[in-house]
Amino acid sequence: MDLQKIKQTLNSRATEVFDKLGMEYEVFGDNIYSTCPVHESSDNPRAFSFSIEKGIWKCWTRDCQHQYRNDIFGLIRGALSKRQGEDVGFSKALKWACNLLDVKRTTTPAPLQDYSDEFTKLVNIFSDEEINKKSFTPVDLGELSYPSKYFINRGFKEETLNHFGVGDCNTPTSKMYDRAVIPIHDEDGKNIIGMIGRTIKEYKSPKFLIYPKGFNKCDVFYNYHRAIEHVNQTGTLFLVEGQGDVWRLYEAGIYNAMSLFGKTLSREQENKLHKMPLTHIIVLTDNDQAGRESKTQLQRQLNRMYKLTFPKLVAKDIGDMSIDQIKEKILPQVKGFNS
Repeated sequence: MDLQKIKQTLNSRATEVFDKLGMEYEVFGDNIYSTCPVHESSDNPRAFSFSIEKGIWKCWTRDCQHQYRNDIFGLIRGALSKRQGEDVGFSKALKWACNLLDVKRTTTPAPLQDYSDEFTKLVNIFSDEEINKKSFTPVDLGELSYPSKYFINRGFKEETLNHFGVGDCNTPTSKMYDRAVIPIHDEDGKNIIGMIGRTIKEYKSPKFLIYPKGFNKCDVFYNYHRAIEHVNQTGTLFLVEGQGDVWRLYEAGIYNAMSLFGKTLSREQENKLHKMPLTHIIVLTDNDQAGRESKTQLQRQLNRMYKLTFPKLVAKDIGDMSIDQIKEKILPQVKGFNS
């Protein structure tokens, strides 16, 4: 399935893409300049650039390309997300592109003649994925043993793992067999909308398995439904990368913590932040190069709206720190702002 050919077609018709997105732009040779269509459009007119030859774009003020990818599909996703006020997935960006190129399921567009069958199949696949995603209900995972012995051996308390519903899957026919299973809830905490399975055998891959297929972890925060009450009370949020970081903070008496599921704050997650009664965000991304880059990006995204604090870690991540270390090294840096 040659997506590269499809992207080349969009790149060659980039001005049509920009026109459809409502962007005002200037063309200088191979480069197109504009204000950035992803964040507020109060930039100078050359804060955004797109290379037709390379098919990549860059926001020179906020690096918005890192959030949505720097190819033409990432640009479409970012601009549509800004317009609609919520994170737009790849499937919607693809269908938007289909409409622009006048690609129908029953027709063959001239510029994509040699690739039309594969392109149409791709549209159908993504459309079906979206329907299945809406109708998702958790499957029977088989027998889970609580609490997870795997994470107990990683140093977490039994009562913590029971509190977060983390168990090990022992059923050979289950998709999560030989994995420690972490449930992901909706904002009300009433339904499980997804789950992460961490392999308990290091030779088994992938290391992390997300179910259901197509679940977009960028749409939610882990632990939102438990933490939001404490966020409402304190006006403060501890923002971390992983689920284990949330658990360790919980053991240290910090209950207003949510996980990004990684190092990047998506547009949908940022919109959720803006709906919270927040004044202060304490960022505890990992103590490595990627974590430091994450801090820089989060500062660019959030420093106009919130007070930001970046405590220094004494380990690779919060999950690897002891409770005493958190209380002695982290909490004094944010005195008065924990739950």
